[in-house]
Amino acid sequence: MAFSVNTNVTAMAALRTLSLTQNSLNTVQRQIETGLKVAEAKDDPSTFTIAQGMRGDVGSLKAIQEGLSFGQATVNMANAGALQISEVLIDLNKKVTQAFNDGLDVTILQEEADALVEQITSIVNTSIFNGVNLIDGSGTDLEVLSALGGVTQTVAAQDATVASLGLSNFDLSGQAATLTLDNTFSVSEDDTITLTLASGDVHIFEITEDGNPLTSSVDEANGIYVHAVTVDTATQSNNQMVGIMANVMRQEGFAVTIEEDGVVEIAHGETVTVATTLTGATAGVIAGDPISVLDNAETLVGQIMTTLGTAANRLDTQSEFTQLLVDKLQEGLGILVDANLAEASAELQALQTKEQLGIQSLSIANARPQSILSLFQ
Repeated sequence: MAFSVNTNVTAMAALRTLSLTQNSLNTVQRQIETGLKVAEAKDDPSTFTIAQGMRGDVGSLKAIQEGLSFGQATVNMANAGALQISEVLIDLNKKVTQAFNDGLDVTILQEEADALVEQITSIVNTSIFNGVNLIDGSGTDLEVLSALGGVTQTVAAQDATVASLGLSNFDLSGQAATLTLDNTFSVSEDDTITLTLASGDVHIFEITEDGNPLTSSVDEANGIYVHAVTVDTATQSNNQMVGIMANVMRQEGFAVTIEEDGVVEIAHGETVTVATTLTGATAGVIAGDPISVLDNAETLVGQIMTTLGTAANRLDTQSEFTQLLVDKLQEGLGILVDANLAEASAELQALQTKEQLGIQSLSIANARPQSILSLFQ
C-alpha cells in the first residue's frame, strides 16, 4: 500500500459509510416523527399514489356520512311530528265520542276540538330541520346523498296538514254525502263525482282509463282540485271500481264507507255535498260521522309514520354501512403507510450505535497520514 498525504482512501470509505448511516438514521427518525413509513412520494411512489386515492375515498365517504346524518335528523324530526299528530288525533277522538253523550254542551266540545285541530297545524309547521319540512305537504322530496358517485336515496315528502287529513273546518255537527247505487249503476270514461265542502273547496274525482287525460278543469288557487280515478272498465267489476274510487277519496281526507245495501257514505271534517254523472248513482245527504273522519285521518297518519319509519331505517342501515367502509379503508391505508414503531425504535438504536462507530472509524482514518511523519525522523 502506498503512503500518500493527498489521498486517504480509508477516510473516504469511512466517510461514505457514515453518510449512509446518517441517511438511514434520518429516515427512521422521520418515521418516528410522523408515524408513517410512506410519508411522501419519494418514500415509495406507487404505494403513496394508492394511499392518496384511498384518502380521497375516505374523505368522500365522510362527506356522505354527514349527508346521511342530516337526512336522518330531518326524517326523525318529521317522524316526531307525525307521532305527535297521532297523539292529538287520539285526544280529538275522545272529544268527538263525548259529543255523543246527551246533556253535554257540544259548543264547548267544538271549541276543544278546534283547539286540537289548531295544534295539529302548529305541529306540522314546526316539524322543520334545517329549513326542510317533510310533512307540510310542500311536495318536495328529500334527496339524501348515500354513496360515492352522487348516488342518492329519496325520502318522499308527506302531507299531514289538516286539509289532507280531512280536518279543515272540523265540525262536530257537519253533514255527510251519500251516493245510492242501483241496479243500473255503471262507470264510464270521464264520469265525475264532485264533492263540495262547506268552506267552498271542490274536489272532483274523474274516472279515466289508463293514460287518458282528465277533462275537468283544475284551479287549486281557487280551491278546485281534480283527482284521477284510474279504472279499467273492460276487466274490473263495478264493485272493484267503487273500491278504487273510495280509496282515492280516502287519500284526499274523505272518510268513505261502502254499505252492503249499495249506499256509499262520504264524510269530511266539515259538511260535504256530492254531485255525480255516474249512471245509476243518486246523491243524498245524511248526518255526519266525525268518528269515521278521525279513523280515516288516523289511517293516513299511520301511513305517513310507516313511510317515514321505513326511510329512517334505510338511512340508519346506509349510515352504518358507510361507517364500516370508512373503517375498512382506514385499516387498509394503515397497513400500506403506517410505520411499525417497535421496529423503528430498535432500528433507531442500532443506527445510533452504528453512527458512533462510524465517527470513531473516521477519526482513526483521519489520523493515519500523521504516521507518514515517522518516515522522515
